[in-house]
Amino acid sequence: MTGRGAVLNQRLIRAGVTEREAEVLWLVAGRLRNREMADRLQVSVRTVESHISALLRKLEVTDRAELSELAAELRRTSQAGSTLPAPLTNLIGRQGETSEVSALVDAHRLVTLIGPAGVGKTRLALRVASARADSFRDGARSADLAPVEPQLVSDTLARVLHIAPQPGWSTRDALREVLGGMHCLLIVDNCDQVIAETAGIIADLLVAGGQSRILATSREPLGVPGEVVYPVQTLSVPTERDAFRAEAAKDFDAVQLFVDRAAAASPGFSFTDSVAPAVATLCKRLDGLPLAIELAASRVRSFGVAELVEHLDQRFELLSAGARTALPRHRTLRGAIDWSYELLDDEERACFDRLGVFPADFDYAAAQSVCDAPSVAGGVLSVLPKLVDKSLVSSVGHGRYRLLETVRMYAAERLATSNAQLEARQLHAAHYLVWAEQVGERLRSSDQLAWLDRLIAEQPNLRTALAHYISVDAPEPAWRWIAALQRFWDITGQRREAHDWIQRVLAISRPPATSAVVAGLAAASEILQPADAQIAFELANQAAQLAAGLDDISRARAARAVGMGSFWLQPELVLPSLHEALERFGNDHRWETAVTLQCLAQAGNELAEVLNTGQQSVALFREVGDSVFAANTLFILAQRSMQAGVADNVHEWLVESQALADAVGSEQDQMHALVGFAQLAWLQADRAHATEIMEKCLPTLRRLGDQRCAGRALYMLGDHARELGHLARAEDLLCSCIDAVTHAGQSFVLVEALEALAAVLFAQGNPQRAAILLGAAHTAREAASGRTWRLEVADEDLRGSLVEAMGKLAFENAFVAGATMGATEAIAPLPAASSRNTSASV
Repeated sequence: MTGRGAVLNQRLIRAGVTEREAEVLWLVAGRLRNREMADRLQVSVRTVESHISALLRKLEVTDRAELSELAAELRRTSQAGSTLPAPLTNLIGRQGETSEVSALVDAHRLVTLIGPAGVGKTRLALRVASARADSFRDGARSADLAPVEPQLVSDTLARVLHIAPQPGWSTRDALREVLGGMHCLLIVDNCDQVIAETAGIIADLLVAGGQSRILATSREPLGVPGEVVYPVQTLSVPTERDAFRAEAAKDFDAVQLFVDRAAAASPGFSFTDSVAPAVATLCKRLDGLPLAIELAASRVRSFGVAELVEHLDQRFELLSAGARTALPRHRTLRGAIDWSYELLDDEERACFDRLGVFPADFDYAAAQSVCDAPSVAGGVLSVLPKLVDKSLVSSVGHGRYRLLETVRMYAAERLATSNAQLEARQLHAAHYLVWAEQVGERLRSSDQLAWLDRLIAEQPNLRTALAHYISVDAPEPAWRWIAALQRFWDITGQRREAHDWIQRVLAISRPPATSAVVAGLAAASEILQPADAQIAFELANQAAQLAAGLDDISRARAARAVGMGSFWLQPELVLPSLHEALERFGNDHRWETAVTLQCLAQAGNELAEVLNTGQQSVALFREVGDSVFAANTLFILAQRSMQAGVADNVHEWLVESQALADAVGSEQDQMHALVGFAQLAWLQADRAHATEIMEKCLPTLRRLGDQRCAGRALYMLGDHARELGHLARAEDLLCSCIDAVTHAGQSFVLVEALEALAAVLFAQGNPQRAAILLGAAHTAREAASGRTWRLEVADEDLRGSLVEAMGKLAFENAFVAGATMGATEAIAPLPAASSRNTSASV
């Protein structure tokens, strides 16, 4: 952090604000009342008032309103550049470990914190990250892999780094490239369940170099070369000599933790000499494991400390039987949870078991859906708060709950051995399917940004629910899921994940002919274009076949999918299908009509018609409140005009598109507007300004996985380098452009890039390769003729120069050979993509 954020942090430190006062300060930022804060922190209202008075004095502000404003500013600026979860409780002890790990992070690129479950690896990693974030230009980032499946590890890391690669751009390549240019501290948390995949990815990142540091947490080393392992020890416990006096015992971290949590759970708890021996014994029997100690401390509401020790004796029999101490340490933690579980009544146990179906955070409505069963007769409204009170479920604010990961695994095991597992999974999947469909509709409204955030937060639950329907071979709800999530995947750049899910759904039974299935097939076809044009076309045709006997809306969706799916394979079907869709949607489905008009603006041949349909689309999107699609359509209007060589109104459309994108925070559409301004400058022969804009945009376009616009940027930069005589740089940039646009389907950019690269190679003294590239460009030009109605005339001067240099027969042989190659094959003998990407980086 820099600037204002650093000043505020230093001010807070210099003011001597305690951790508890800081917790109150964050709640003040959220404008909670004193009673709400007292309930949240489990302290008295008077205590809250005392903390607020101290904050007013220490921070030298005059009233509650000024304190609230300062607190809000502190939270905003302190999080700039970093994505660290805010701890819910204060961390006891660990000062020495924090210093040691910080020193290791300074000296080594990969440090792994290892230790048993519940030892506090995550909390220590987050403390180090919070303390050291200011030392890294790009702050600290945290990726929690606990709810992540193996195939999604790289996507999870990419999302934390704000990377959204699409098909054609490997996520691992994206991670290497982006992280290699960053200076950040990356926390990779809970590697245990995906250790092989995580180790491979981290090894890749280390080989790629860069200044960033990785701090991982796991129960075992990752086994990556260069890894430094730091075992996180259990908290210190009193010796026999120190166990009898409270003054001596409280110097040990395990005792401090128990006393702090017990006082929070039961405000009347007092740590005196009379209870010190029992507390010391309790901490020893729990091996100093923080989670087990916290669970025990939560029970002082119901039991005295001596009674807790008696219960622990029953639970940890195995750990006190000589050689049996060699059993894995998670047995100790399991014993603590067993003990807590056995203190529950039947309703509480039934509810707790069912909560094991959640892979991550959940809200009350989801818990109510999953736990609505005769075995929870008292109702979730009654039972869930009891589980929160007993520290088996945590309230994380904003109406959301979670189970600590080890506790969640325990609940999942209990659920798996019960007869409620299938029902719980069905209820979980059904709840989130309905929720996702409702939210999918809201993504079309003016509240779309807030709902995008909700979808991102719920993504682990959404993935689990969709996976359930695939596992039970339920094609209709699976295709409903695809329809519900298609817009979310598209807006957030998760096309690669969409592709994976679609492939998995295609592998199960053939779906029935229903409106929901048609909507899912059409949605799948739309999101797969143009990277998987053949599959997209096949899905669109399948949707059309199933829709034949259904309602007009289903047939309209199928027709639109056929129209856009035909673009790259059967262009003659595009406009008739889109016009059929437009007619069937009629006037009652404004958003669907707006999308269809946008498609016509992309596919139309006559500029006047394109601009008319595009402007109608923008107007309809504005009416329904979809600013993202309105901004995107304005960008399309600008693109189509510039492709036709017409600059009228382009600047105004781009300004309007940029304003809409800024208003909703759509980074992708913000980048599109900037790309449009660069293209406009290029069209107006201001190439220096155009390339200046593209140089700034390219890193972000690559991070977002926008291959189309990245390809445009690379072409402009490469062709400008060619004009300036920087031939080696031009070659690198143009090769990278061809790689990008081949996957993205930018036919006119592909033609221009191939021809520009041919000119570069000829200037470098390689006429043979230049002629081959001209042949490949000719084939690409012919293929584009049905879809692109403005291409620069082929460079006949270059062709003539090549014929003169090579001889007519040699030129024609090379040209014909190139005409039979794809673009990627034509540039294959050129430098490898990895070296091109390095030298072409901007």
